[in-house]
Amino acid sequence: MKKVELMAPAGNKEALIGAINAGAEAIYIGGKHFSARAYATNFEDEELPEVIRYAHLRNVKVYIAINTLIFDDEVNTFISDVDRYVGMGVDALILQDLGMIKLVHERYPEVIIHASTQINCHHINQVRFLKQLGVSRVIMARETAIDTIKTIKKQIDIELEVFVHGALCVSYSGNCLFSSMVGHRSGNRGECGQLCRLPYTLLKDGIAVSEEAYLMSTKDLMTLPRLAELIAAGIDAFKIEGRMRKADYVIQTVLSYRQAMDDVYKQRKTILEAQIDKLKRVFNREYTEGYLLGAKPFTINNSFRPNHMGIEVGKVIAFNRGKVTVKLTNDLAVSDGIRIIGTEDYGDTVSRIIKDGEPVFKGNAGELVVIDSGETIEVGATVLKTLDHELVRSLDVYLDTDYKLIPLRGAVEVLVNQPIRMEIQDDANHKVVITSDFVVLPAQKAPASKASIEAQIDKLGNTPFYWKTLTIDTDASGFVPNKVLNELRRVAIDQISEQRMFRKTYNTTEAKDHEERETISEPFELIAKIKTETQLKACVDAGICTIYYEEAFALNEAILPAISLWQIKRRIWPEVDNFIARDHLVVNEVGSINANQGKTMVGDVFLNVTNIETIELLTRHGLHSVTLSLEMNQDRIREVVKRYETKYQRKPNLEMVVYGKTELMLSKYCPIAKTLGVNKTDCHLCEHNQYALKDRMDYEFLLMNDGMCNIRVLNPKPLCLVDFIGFVQTAKITKIRMDFTDESYEQTQEIIEAFQKAMEKAPYLINRHTMTYGRFLK
Repeated sequence: MKKVELMAPAGNKEALIGAINAGAEAIYIGGKHFSARAYATNFEDEELPEVIRYAHLRNVKVYIAINTLIFDDEVNTFISDVDRYVGMGVDALILQDLGMIKLVHERYPEVIIHASTQINCHHINQVRFLKQLGVSRVIMARETAIDTIKTIKKQIDIELEVFVHGALCVSYSGNCLFSSMVGHRSGNRGECGQLCRLPYTLLKDGIAVSEEAYLMSTKDLMTLPRLAELIAAGIDAFKIEGRMRKADYVIQTVLSYRQAMDDVYKQRKTILEAQIDKLKRVFNREYTEGYLLGAKPFTINNSFRPNHMGIEVGKVIAFNRGKVTVKLTNDLAVSDGIRIIGTEDYGDTVSRIIKDGEPVFKGNAGELVVIDSGETIEVGATVLKTLDHELVRSLDVYLDTDYKLIPLRGAVEVLVNQPIRMEIQDDANHKVVITSDFVVLPAQKAPASKASIEAQIDKLGNTPFYWKTLTIDTDASGFVPNKVLNELRRVAIDQISEQRMFRKTYNTTEAKDHEERETISEPFELIAKIKTETQLKACVDAGICTIYYEEAFALNEAILPAISLWQIKRRIWPEVDNFIARDHLVVNEVGSINANQGKTMVGDVFLNVTNIETIELLTRHGLHSVTLSLEMNQDRIREVVKRYETKYQRKPNLEMVVYGKTELMLSKYCPIAKTLGVNKTDCHLCEHNQYALKDRMDYEFLLMNDGMCNIRVLNPKPLCLVDFIGFVQTAKITKIRMDFTDESYEQTQEIIEAFQKAMEKAPYLINRHTMTYGRFLK
């Protein structure tokens, strides 16, 4: 049976040591720049060489995540980081930014690149495109089904990695602008504010149809019971999420998955209940098997709580003057962390437990115990254990930097009138044979015995090695100073350590000359994207000559022969559908680019274009023009054309979205079906009424279907850059686009008129209080 790599997160050194000692075969970490977990502790540059050597000595691979979008003014820092990481011997780089994949592969053709899940790869055509870029492994989108993965593995020679445990994004990864646009903390830059974990109320045509709850907060992924299926699918690596979590979570999760995977390999039965119970004790907000294993979208939400719930340990049956009487359903000990949930929530640490009037260290299931509380606790409240002090202490053993992991086979030969000979071999078949300069002389008295020689050689001290076997061949008649044996052992261990830590070195490749390619310069133009018939009519009536429309919109193009019409291909592709389409396409993902070479295509905003390298890559692959990311600010937009022209000696065709209710999120999960209890896909409720999520600030985020039962969440404040039209023209942007969603005919015409007047430098009216500049000035 093919062995699958078990990969663990390490947001700090404790988690890294614990993950390795618990049985991870690879770890992924972040440096101080460009990590998708910017708020994890991460690692300083001066720490990394030691960290990498530590892992490599223990035969554990190290992958460094530089998996954010990169702006042009950051590229030099990015390349400097890459050069350092490659020089340190990292085993792979995890990248999101398409332009940076291009740049790294050109600079280091042999360096292993893993495509981040942030690229949202969920279809075979997307995998094909990434392989063409030089990617060795694709981290599949969490929405990808196991059958799709099997198909890809059969048809393409590339490594595939999947998440098997940890937090889920409710949005398709790399397609979420919620935190960026609302909170100015970009998920694509590692700064996600997790606005999906906040409470919302569901509205139907403006009326609340739910209580306030965590309607967008997902359960955590947990696939332990079905690892055998995932192993059989041909997946190359299982990834545990959690660079922001504590070391005890990382250790226990690695231990549980290591045990379950080894049980599959050895055809043993895993005691799942015990392992899952331990997992819940270190972090639990309820579990789902995820879309990977066929979970229905309405099952992945936990609307009750967005954070760690631990395990239930009892119910409050009485309260009197700070004394809480609890009927236990599970064990509870002094120093455990608890949360008591009633009308209000209270968190505390158990300072003492009284049973039958006497203090005890621990209470067990079925017992009545009394604990202290400074809060008034209601009868009937539920007691949850959120910190299992005993379990956490038991995991501390894995934090030992010299935890004995590596078995050695050793043989030592000590014979009179000969040098001492030592041979050792490790579990990876590295071998060291050394002889001493010292020649054993006959002992005048007290010759070295077999036991005394073994006692010295056995001292492996501050190393991860232990002797699986150690044989001593001696005539027990020679004189051998202990310092000679100690030095021999030290040299042998150093040599085998160096063999284990050796990694290939890579040289940079000279940059290739840029391709000669003519760019057809186009005039500055105001264009529109529409969703409804009335918006289409308003655009045509206002003289808009280029219109984008969605694939789900039924449009007879023959009735508009004078209009340049472009069809927007969907972002999320079911496996049964074909990417190949008509000419004049607007694409948001790389699979459509791969499948439609030779056709005229425009790259849209969710290709996440933030630098000239991505512009060049997409242009090379046939895109007629490229839309800049909505996360680019004014200063960076001002420079992008200049930088491109300087490096590539031609002008790019660039587009910008200057108006529209930004699509903050695209999700396979539907809060409408879940909250209303429909509990099925394709319910079509959203087609008959207008639903929205209302947040704590009373903003209403419209919910719209993408035509394939994926839900879009829209910003209640439309982006509007009409005040900056002069700047955009000066910056040499070719086309500016208005994206219409729920606007009426009159609203559509008002917006178009304002932009047309701004382009003519004439006065215009716009209600700025209801609109936003997005990230343009931030």
